[in-house]
Amino acid sequence: MKIIKSITSKGINYSDEAGEEKFIDFEECNENWIQYRKRTEKLDDEKLANIKNNDKCIGQRDICANPIFIEFFTRPFTRFEFKESDEYPDPKEAFNCLQNEIILAGWKTLDLS
Repeated sequence: MKIIKSITSKGINYSDEAGEEKFIDFEECNENWIQYRKRTEKLDDEKLANIKNNDKCIGQRDICANPIFIEFFTRPFTRFEFKESDEYPDPKEAFNCLQNEIILAGWKTLDLS
């Protein structure tokens, strides 16, 4: 299970399942998202510039999934799953807490639910 250590406007520090310290860079996640949109929507330079100024998406989330998750647009994607455990006695509360921290940091995620 991944354990979140801290969240800032720059990204998330966490330890992975092996206990290794990792960092998710929100700017990188956003750039990966924008490049995906550029490819799939065939955006011209003007539209791309507008998106870069306004689209703060860094990942996707699904509170209706089993288990519920928030996934970041790293390469490969990094997913935080929330299951009832000692670390997350209330998975929905933990999910909402991370989602709120992302918003407070100035970013957003796509809602898949």
